[in-house]
Amino acid sequence: MKFRGITLLVVVLVFTALAAPAQAGRNWEPREGGHFNHPREALRKEVRIERTILETINHAKRGSRIRVSLFSWDRQRMAQALVRAKKRGVRVQVLLNNHQFTPAQRILKQGLGGGRWNKSFSYECHFGCRHYNRGENLHTKMFLFSALKSGATNVVFTGSFNLTENSVVNQWNDMFVRKNDPALFAGMDELWRMMRKDKRTKDPYWVKQAGEFLLQAMPFPSPTIKTDPEMAILNQIDCKTPPAPGYGRDGRTLVRVSMHSWADARGVYLANKMRELYAAGCDVQVMYGMAGVAVRKALAGRTARGYLPVHVDGYDTDYDGEIDLYSHQKYLAVSGTYEGNPANAGVWTGSSNWNFGGLRGDELIIRLPGRYFPQWLENFEYIWRNGSHLALYIPYRVPTGYGRMVTQTPVDEPQLKKGDAWEDD
Repeated sequence: MKFRGITLLVVVLVFTALAAPAQAGRNWEPREGGHFNHPREALRKEVRIERTILETINHAKRGSRIRVSLFSWDRQRMAQALVRAKKRGVRVQVLLNNHQFTPAQRILKQGLGGGRWNKSFSYECHFGCRHYNRGENLHTKMFLFSALKSGATNVVFTGSFNLTENSVVNQWNDMFVRKNDPALFAGMDELWRMMRKDKRTKDPYWVKQAGEFLLQAMPFPSPTIKTDPEMAILNQIDCKTPPAPGYGRDGRTLVRVSMHSWADARGVYLANKMRELYAAGCDVQVMYGMAGVAVRKALAGRTARGYLPVHVDGYDTDYDGEIDLYSHQKYLAVSGTYEGNPANAGVWTGSSNWNFGGLRGDELIIRLPGRYFPQWLENFEYIWRNGSHLALYIPYRVPTGYGRMVTQTPVDEPQLKKGDAWEDD
């Protein structure tokens, strides 16, 4: 696949960096918490998430198990790493979506086999793994490592990432890492085992409290503004936050949203909720890679307090009318008064976009405890400052696409096309 704006040299360097053997010692293990890549920056920043995954694969303990669920995979070096892991005695079990069959998937199939009940395999689900209707997708992203050489066990990775060239050089992504947590590992593993059946699910919406973490797995049939699980989260936010060290800001509850794709009628009522929270006094900032016209109009509505701060992080860096640099994240971060507690915080991340598609297929929303909020806030603020531009509410000339000046308003802001680099997932 061709990706505009990427030189052959960059691609070669990325492959070289990921192909290098693990340099860490036997006791190496991944850092717990948030991992975030920086596209189009230094190579070491671009490959942060993939490097962590690669090193962890290389340090899986003989006799342990690796279980994977991903939407897209074209990274051949990563596939080869899993095949090597199998050869040294690790059971490797991979679930993928069936929208494509890349050379990397061919490596997995040849090296692991295809029977999903074998000790090792690579398998493409049909219409999602826990499908409710035809045409859905497996979109949940997870790696589960039962044991590492260091002695760490029950290691969980989840977030917005895929193993694609796009994920490295064209997208902002997040990944959450948790180690030595039997409760979370068991919850994620239970979900993975349901997905392996590749069978229509009688009760598709699955909720589990896994220790400190709340897991919500889709499909969610027939959502409405009253039943939507994301609205249920947002409705627990109170904008008034009494002084509480480390929570909120200047007496306001902090609300931050970084959303890859924000569209359709569901996107509109979620956008209206963001504007309502801002009008009620919350410190709200939102970013999106691409949003539908109706969503952009909803975000642009004036409130008694003024306009909701909105940034766009989808860029056309070569000016061909197509997005080729953007956020692929799907997270909500809150600090302040939540669930009636003025000293509360949390991060909701995973694979679910703010459109109806974000509830239809195999999707995951995971709530992280408040201690992880500062990491996601730091990531948000970095992209806000360095990887996004203002969605203005009056005609004004602003830079987009690395220096190009255009006039835009919230209603008729140019809608860029989904080009070769866009992943609509």
